[in-house]
This record gives sequence, C-alpha cells and structure tokens, in this order.
Amino acid sequence: MEHGKHVFRIVILVAVILVVVILGRGLLIPKTYGLYGRYRAANVAEQMNARPVLHAGAAACAECHSELAAKRTAGGHRNVSCEICHAPLGAHVLADGSVVKPPIDRSFTLCARCHRKMAARPARFPQVDLDQHVNGPVEGKVCLQCHDPHSPKP
Repeated sequence: MEHGKHVFRIVILVAVILVVVILGRGLLIPKTYGLYGRYRAANVAEQMNARPVLHAGAAACAECHSELAAKRTAGGHRNVSCEICHAPLGAHVLADGSVVKPPIDRSFTLCARCHRKMAARPARFPQVDLDQHVNGPVEGKVCLQCHDPHSPKP
C-alpha cells in the first residue's frame, strides 16, 4: 500500500477541482441562464425595458381606423397585421401622443413580397406571376390600380 498516499492526493485534487468548478459556475453563470433555453432569460426583460415599444397590433390601429379595419377583417388580408404594410404604430403615433403620417410603400414590391409566384409556397396561397398578370413590365403602383389592399379582390 505504498502508493496509497498518491491515490489519496489524486482524490483530494479531483475533489478540489470539482468544488472549484461548482463554485466558479455558480459565481460566473447568471442565475437565469438556461431557464428557458441556452440564453440568459433576464435579458428578455432588460431588452423590453431598454427599447421603446413600436408595434401595437391591428387592434390598436382599429381604435382610430375602424372602417379600414372592418374592411380588412372581411377581406383576404384578415390575418395580416396593419403594421406589415404601414410600418409600426410607433412611427405613426409618437411617444408624446402626436400623430404623423406613416410611411407607406405603395409599389408593387410590397405586394410581391408575399404574392410573387414561388414553387415553395402552398398552391392554395394566392400567387401571381407578375409579368403575366399585368401583361407587361411591372413598375410603380401597378397593384393599387386594380386592387384595394384592405380587401384585395379585384
């Protein structure tokens, strides 16, 4: 048993390393890390408090624009939020309560983001081959000439 003291030293060394790792992990890794996945869960609340709220949803838009909201909910875009096309509510109603005209993209590229014909999209989704649909080059406000974006059927 002459090697017994060497084995005892290795066991002590492993125990010390284990204690250092456990204590170090407890001191260096935040308490909320891993609570909801591989990130620090408290970061979500910190980011919410650090950034202004910009998006409010279609219900907030309907408070002032009830006619357009009713038209949208009855039409083909009922599942599309107003803020997808009209920019976030925070760009329209400012923090001080003043109202400014929101930026609106009226070009065909806005419609084409969702409706351009692509093989990967489901067949039941309304897709358009823009060049054939317009019978010529696609440019400008071509979609708005025939379609009301709040109720897009021609």
